[in-house]
Amino acid sequence: MRAICVFAALIFFAIAHLCAADAFAAQSGAMRVRVLTQQAQSAMRAGNYARAIANYEQALALSPRHADAEIGLAQAYHAVHNYDEAKRILERTVQEHPRSEEALAALGNLEMELQTYAPAIQHLAAALALKPDDAPTRIWLAVAYKSTGDSAHALAHLGKVLADDPNNALAYYESAQIYSNQDRDADALSDAQKAVELKPNPLARLALAKILLRLPLHADAAENAKRCSRAVEALEPLVAEQQKNSGSRDSESNASESNQTQSSDSETLFLLSRAYQCAGQNEKSQKILAEFEAASKSDRTAKQNQIEAKHLVQQANDAAIRNDFRGAVDLLQQALEKDSTFGAAYSQLAKLYYSAGDMEKASDAIAKALALDAYQPDFLYVEGKILEKQGKFDDALASFERTTLVNPKESDAYFEMGAIYAQRNDYVRARAAFKKALELSPDDPDYRRALASLK
Repeated sequence: MRAICVFAALIFFAIAHLCAADAFAAQSGAMRVRVLTQQAQSAMRAGNYARAIANYEQALALSPRHADAEIGLAQAYHAVHNYDEAKRILERTVQEHPRSEEALAALGNLEMELQTYAPAIQHLAAALALKPDDAPTRIWLAVAYKSTGDSAHALAHLGKVLADDPNNALAYYESAQIYSNQDRDADALSDAQKAVELKPNPLARLALAKILLRLPLHADAAENAKRCSRAVEALEPLVAEQQKNSGSRDSESNASESNQTQSSDSETLFLLSRAYQCAGQNEKSQKILAEFEAASKSDRTAKQNQIEAKHLVQQANDAAIRNDFRGAVDLLQQALEKDSTFGAAYSQLAKLYYSAGDMEKASDAIAKALALDAYQPDFLYVEGKILEKQGKFDDALASFERTTLVNPKESDAYFEMGAIYAQRNDYVRARAAFKKALELSPDDPDYRRALASLK
């Protein structure tokens, strides 16, 4: 009997030990996931999105349904402009966690950015049902309704936000926009003024000035002059800030953003000129009008230069096909003189120098392209090819990996990765890379031969 008791005790302690080991393993796994997500968040803040993606994927390998890691991974893919992958991850997260307000809101926000408003409304409304006091999500939902022309629902949601938080400047700004579109100028003016008082940012100031300059038909001259003087007060700080930043705008790296800023500056100058005129300040009006005309001319010149630069790059491509290297280079240099922020021209120039064996110039050209758009997949791929030619294989692999993060369908990048791994005798990774390239382009004979050579 004693032997039986001893045996039972041994079994009990063995089971307890196994349970403790399992609990420790689970705790250790959870801690590892937490560390990986923290590392990913740090990488995101540092702009190292490839590292963030790797960390989040490691966390999800340990905990496949970890909602925070899935949402973080989607945000990382969004940061590298891979919106399809970001959406796919968020849709999966919502399926796995249908009561996650964060996942629903993140998916709704992405759909707003993609201008798919019907599903955005569906997901944002579902997020609000779980967390009704989430003001940012409610405002996004209002904007979604506004974008579909449903002003009634938009105003209802904005009214709810303002009832809970009377100092929400963004809600006042959005409601002012809706009222302005409905020609309800009194309501628009009240909300725009409130938005400027709470948060005098450029958008709010511009909205207020536009409303003030829509002068009532039957108002007397003194009342109109007073409205115009208020418009001047709204616009002058905005123009002063734009003039202060005009130097940095000239060196703006993103061409389309720079041109959008210039157009906005032109509009602001035109409105200020009108405001000065109807406020009776004619000398100032003429001065600002001259600045507006100069800015408008600059806008037109910039847009024309963009068109001409694009045409020159197309001509350079044709010249390259004819093997006219010098002609192609000259055309690309002309394109960059027209528009120094045309990344595709730098990329094409890098390809030409690469083909001519001038890796130094090729590297310099692709670096300028990537400075304009760090996650353009063609730029990243060209960078990888140049680094590979220079024998910098680790850096080349990193460039090809970033290429596939942005564009998972870029089969050539997988092929180049496979070639580097094969050269290193890392046949497992080489085979996986070649197989992926062949999956994406099953008719490519080079991919097929490369994979077959490893079998």
